[in-house]
Amino acid sequence: MKVWGLVGRSPLPPSSSGKAREGSRRIPTADARLLRKAGIIEDGSSTVTGGWIIPFSVVEEKTTGLRRRWIAWPRDKNSDDPCEANFHLLHISHYLPPVMAEAASCLDVKTSFIVPLPRETRHLFRCRVEDGTLVELTRLPMGYKAGPEILQIITSAAAGVTTVVHRLWAAPPLVRVDVWIDNRRIAGPKSDATLWEAQVLRNADSCHATIGEDRESGATHYTFLGCGLITLIGRYP
Repeated sequence: MKVWGLVGRSPLPPSSSGKAREGSRRIPTADARLLRKAGIIEDGSSTVTGGWIIPFSVVEEKTTGLRRRWIAWPRDKNSDDPCEANFHLLHISHYLPPVMAEAASCLDVKTSFIVPLPRETRHLFRCRVEDGTLVELTRLPMGYKAGPEILQIITSAAAGVTTVVHRLWAAPPLVRVDVWIDNRRIAGPKSDATLWEAQVLRNADSCHATIGEDRESGATHYTFLGCGLITLIGRYP
């Protein structure tokens, strides 16, 4: 996909210190074992290191309780990379008309370690384990400054948005697809919306994108862009 041109395929230019700066933070051995098992890190390849990440953990409060999230901040990529996120998000009023549809399906992509990184870019996202082992990320980390644009493009492609895919792979005319970075809404007749939802899930699986757990299928009451919405059918049964 052309989207990976945003990440770059060559080592970073020298930073202000004259070389890529390795941080002092390392991944605890126990965490590294779990991250390897989840397929998020792997041993560094023989390619020259092009950038270092700063690994750390935060604790989030979820409705199900506290959850620890591992963060990989790509400091070198963000400071040395000329690429900036560049994508157009419309005013929220643009996303309101689909409430007149019969139903909607809402899907989100997990924003942490969203999709696999091409192997030729992984040397740009490296750090070390406590024992000194050099490892690199296998998936795009949250915190990379071009990440929102990459996510918007991938999410739109999987959803069949005509601005990024050929019409042969576009969503059918009876459904409307709206994408806001990592959130997708498929609105229209319930049978058409759920049928295209299934195709979108297959598309996401084919590019190994990670879908979030909060999914609403063929719903008349749903949440999109932080707003609780009720379709016309939901209001007047």
